[in-house]
Amino acid sequence: MAVVKNGLMVLIFWLLAGVCPAEYAVFTRAAQESGSQLLSFVVGSVVQRIEVHFFKESEEGLCIVDEGNEAPRYGNLAAAMEAEKCTAGVNGGYFGADAARTPIGLVRHKGFTIAPFSKRGFTVSGIVYDTGRGICLERSTRLQTPLHSMQEAIQGGPFLVENGRAVSGLERTKKAARTFIATNGAGRWCIGITSPLTLAECAAWLAQPGCLGEFRVQAALNLDGGSSSSFWDKAAGVSRPGFKAVRNYVGVRPRRLSAPSGASAGKTPPAP
Repeated sequence: MAVVKNGLMVLIFWLLAGVCPAEYAVFTRAAQESGSQLLSFVVGSVVQRIEVHFFKESEEGLCIVDEGNEAPRYGNLAAAMEAEKCTAGVNGGYFGADAARTPIGLVRHKGFTIAPFSKRGFTVSGIVYDTGRGICLERSTRLQTPLHSMQEAIQGGPFLVENGRAVSGLERTKKAARTFIATNGAGRWCIGITSPLTLAECAAWLAQPGCLGEFRVQAALNLDGGSSSSFWDKAAGVSRPGFKAVRNYVGVRPRRLSAPSGASAGKTPPAP
């Protein structure tokens, strides 16, 4: 499908017809690099890309997989997702530069807290969590849900889209691969990665109607990006490894495999 907006030819393609409850898809567009909005044709363009896995929260839930403080338990996204019987996954939240790659912000898995909740900084401005019944995405500063009710949770930031609109004031000069999680606000979600974009470009594209086909982004949260960005989809046979080791991953797996563990106060999850 071709869409002309502000004099710029934007090309959007999706590989599969429609958007199923769980589906891998790629969306691309040709972006004008000259900055001119007067041209109705593309000159010196690059192809921008978003790669996603769609799913319904009633059928699939989150699985936050942690590499641990010592030697990595899995070593890469693909190995972690296979071990946890996930259908798809991306890299997770931000982490420190120390040897243990200490997580920045809340990380919970199977009802255990791996890293504490934080409200400081844009890297933890949002929190996505799964209660075992459904998934929520909220501002960290507005969170009222008790942490012990979250089976899986991770903080990230900044918010890219809220209430269907691109968040204003995002960085506009540094291009990097982006990782995100998004919802249409009606029980459907997606995880994805992009080609190098600024945060502002990523937000504007995700907020654009038709960007992800029939999936209309209501809210989207940025996760750790750049060289950490990685994507894996089992059914599609797609594996996009990151360029550096990360601390954790955001996986998606069938609800039947995500029964609550009953743990809520523990600080360290059981060994895999």
